[in-house]
Formats: sequence, C-alpha cells, structure tokens
Amino acid sequence: MTGTLESLLEMLFGLFSFAALLRFFIQMAGAGYRNPVNDFAVSLSEFAVKRLRRVLPGRRGGDYAPLLWAWILECVLLVFNLTLFGMVRFTELPHFIPWIFAMGVVSILRHGLYILMGAVFVLAVLSWVNPYSPVMPVADALTRPFLSPLRRFIPTLGTVDLTPVVLMVIFQLTLTILVGGLEMLVQRLM
Repeated sequence: MTGTLESLLEMLFGLFSFAALLRFFIQMAGAGYRNPVNDFAVSLSEFAVKRLRRVLPGRRGGDYAPLLWAWILECVLLVFNLTLFGMVRFTELPHFIPWIFAMGVVSILRHGLYILMGAVFVLAVLSWVNPYSPVMPVADALTRPFLSPLRRFIPTLGTVDLTPVVLMVIFQLTLTILVGGLEMLVQRLM
C-alpha cells in the first residue's frame, strides 16, 4: 500500500514539477507562447506561478517563478517521502531542512536534463517523421543552444546529423557523473 501511495505522489508531484520546469525552459529559450507544449505547461502551473510572482518577480526578461514552483514541489515531495513512509519522525524534520533544500536542487537538475534529453529525442524523431509539427519549434528552441556548438565540430554524414546522438551521450554522462555525484554528496550530508 505504501509503495502505491509513494508512486502516486511521485507521479502527481512529478507531473506538476515537469510542467513548471518545461515552462521555465520554454520561456528562457524564447520558443514562443502559442504552441501546444507551452499551453500544457502553463495550464498545469499557472495557478501557483501567478502567486509566486509576487514573491519572485521576473528579472532581465526571465520569469523564475516556474523554477521556484518546481523546486518547492520537489522539496514537498521529499518531506512526504521522509515523514509519511517512516524514515523520519515529524518532530525530527527541522534537522533535515538543509538536506531537503539541497536534494530539491539536485532533483531539479536531474529533471531539467530529462526535459532536454526528451527535447533532443523529439527533435530527432520529428525531423524524420513530421518536421512541420507544431512541437518542432519548441524542441528546436530548447536544443539549439546545445546543438549549435556541436554542429561546428561534427560534420553531417550525407543528410544524417549525428549531433543529437552526441548530445544525448553528453547529457547522459552529465546526468550520471555530475548529478549523480551531487546526489551522493548531498546524501552524505543526511
């Protein structure tokens, strides 16, 4: 029963967290606001982001309220996982607050890399299947800052662009080495 509840909570919080992060990335990439991906992300996060803008207004063209909302969701999920499933008593929770905040940041980094990896995958598939899809400009805007430098060094093989494959390997190594190392470091602090 607790495994089911834990999975349900992770799925629910993960959905809202991914939507908020996706919204943040779309805004930062300047991918345009009239597309189905952004509409989905905004519809799932607008109720909280609107209120968080009072606390964290946008600066220099960036809206950081979705990022804050994603981090809050990750921290609340960690609190639920620690307290509801018997790892920590509720009275001991204040001792774990720095750890929860740090693990929230690590979770955001991990989820951000998953979103970028998904965008690379969608870009690669849609370039072959349906390059005129309304999702294509979003995937292109999210991946362009990472693919452009690689395209200077990696030539195409005929009409095949290998840079998405190289970028996926780089993202996977970053996920394993950097984010995994950060997670182990934070785990030691607990």
